[in-house]
This record gives sequence, structure tokens and C-alpha cells, in this order.
Amino acid sequence: MPEEENANLGVEPEPTEPEPAFEAGVQAPEPEPPVEPESAEPEPSGPGLLRRILVWAVVVLLVFALGVGACWLTQVQPQRDRIASLEQRAQSAEAQVASLQAEVTRLSPFEAENESLQAQLKRSSQHLDLLFVLVDVTSAQLAMAQEDAVAAKAALTGTDARLSGLESDLEGSQADTVKGLRERLTLVKEEVDSDEFAARRDLEILANNLLSLERSLFGD
Repeated sequence: MPEEENANLGVEPEPTEPEPAFEAGVQAPEPEPPVEPESAEPEPSGPGLLRRILVWAVVVLLVFALGVGACWLTQVQPQRDRIASLEQRAQSAEAQVASLQAEVTRLSPFEAENESLQAQLKRSSQHLDLLFVLVDVTSAQLAMAQEDAVAAKAALTGTDARLSGLESDLEGSQADTVKGLRERLTLVKEEVDSDEFAARRDLEILANNLLSLERSLFGD
């Protein structure tokens, strides 16, 4: 048998658990109810709730204050600095404009006087050229009266150049008058050697026209 064989082999038989015996009239023990997990922490109420609200309010105010500070540093303050710089530059420019206006006002009488002097100088130069032309023509008349054709031509050497400058300075009918005088002068130079009488007559006409031009231009 197996037990005898195990005994003979020196191996103890494994113990077997006794089957539970239920006596008559004894009920089996009821199983323990499952353990429910602990519920979450109950919502605070009263002073705890008020404290939590105050904490969140402080946090929100702190975040808002940080945002306002960042906005101030990144936008408001740079804009104020720029406005202050622009106002300073505007004041500097305004002072410069005022200084320039004062300088213009100070120099304006001198500028007007300078322009007037320039006009007077130009007018005097024109009158002087016209007087020189009259001297040339009168000297040529004197030479022709002395029957000196060479001296007459020498007296009229620079006359046309003076009349040309006078013509360029004048306008309208006065310039046309000077142009006619130049044509008359060219005719006189051609007549000095060929026709003494015609030369004397044209020199007289030239002189009279020059005197008329002087009176119209300078009132002399």
C-alpha cells in the first residue's frame, strides 16, 4: 500500500486539511462588507472658505499688478520718454526758428538797401556808358570838322562795344533804339573815308539820338 511504502521509504505523509464540519443548527459567518474608499476632503465652509477666497483675490491682484508693471515698463514709460524727447526737440527747433526770424528781420533792411544799391550801380554804369558814347561821337564830330578822318575813326573805336552792352541791359523800345544807334554808327564808319558830308550829318543825327535816349533814361 502507499502508506506502507512511504513508511518503508522513511517519508512522512503530507498532512491533509480537515474539511470544515458544520454542525447542525450553526450558521456560517457572514462575509465582511467591502471597505469603501475614503471620500474626498469636504468643501470648506465658513472661515476656511473666506480664507481661500482671500488667497485667490490676493493672487489675482498680484498677477494684475505684475501685468500693469510690465505694461508700464514696455509701453507707457518708453512712450513718455519719447514724448519728452520730442517736446525737448520741438522747443529747441522753436528757439532756432525764433533766432533765424530775428536774424532775417535784422538783415532785411541791409538786404533791401543792398538791392537798391545794386540797382543804382547798374543804372549809373548804364549812364556812364552812354556818356562815354556821347564823348566818342562828339570827338568824332570834332575830328571831322578838322578834316581828320583817322582821328574820327579812332574816336569811334570802342563805341559799338559800349552800345552793345547798353542794348543788352535795356528792354523793349529802348533796346530797339540802341540797336538803331549801332546801325547808324556802322554807317558813319563806312562814310568817314568815302563821304565826308554824309559822315558829318550821320554823326549829328547819332549825337541827337543819344541825347534823347539819355533824357528818357535818366531825366537829364
